[in-house]
Amino acid sequence: MKNTKKETMGLLVIMKAKAGKAKDVKDFLLGGLPLVHQEPETVSWFAFQIDDTTFGIYDTFETEAGRQAHLKGEVAKALLANADDLLENFDANTSIQFIDVIADNHKPGIQNKGLLVMMNAQAGKSEAVEDFLKAGKQLVNNEPETLGWYGFKVDDTTYAIFDTFTEDAGRDAHLNGKVAAALIENAPVLLKDFSATAIQKIDILASKQ
Repeated sequence: MKNTKKETMGLLVIMKAKAGKAKDVKDFLLGGLPLVHQEPETVSWFAFQIDDTTFGIYDTFETEAGRQAHLKGEVAKALLANADDLLENFDANTSIQFIDVIADNHKPGIQNKGLLVMMNAQAGKSEAVEDFLKAGKQLVNNEPETLGWYGFKVDDTTYAIFDTFTEDAGRDAHLNGKVAAALIENAPVLLKDFSATAIQKIDILASKQ
């Protein structure tokens, strides 16, 4: 079911498993889903895998109170308690990034695949990047297989897109669609040192929407 809450802020956590601990990290993330379902102020929550040893969490909230409640909740407590054993160089002060949601678009469906695109704005182009993300929200309306789409701000010059799909075919359709084309076209003007390698394919391990 499509959520009707206004997602204004969130968290992005990227974590790297220690040698031999990838399965344990994956199991930890899968175990976090029932805990997050007990957090009414956590609007969306995604656990994902980027490669064999790199994992992440992306979640959203309506209010700062909701975000703080999550940071004081059972998933965050368990993450901090297990970080030394499971994760390489994890530092809660830097690895847990506070983000502002610029634009979002949702459709119902099972979310198994995704993309994470990190971008750095050129000097003086942050506002233009935000405008691009707001325009992208409208473009993905015409992509039935793009189920979740978020454009968000990490800091004054760092932005990202996080989106989800049921299958590879839907993800490929998006990568061949208007948003991706506009991103590649505008990158030289808007973004610093952007290349196709910034578009990371991810697997969605668990989600709450």
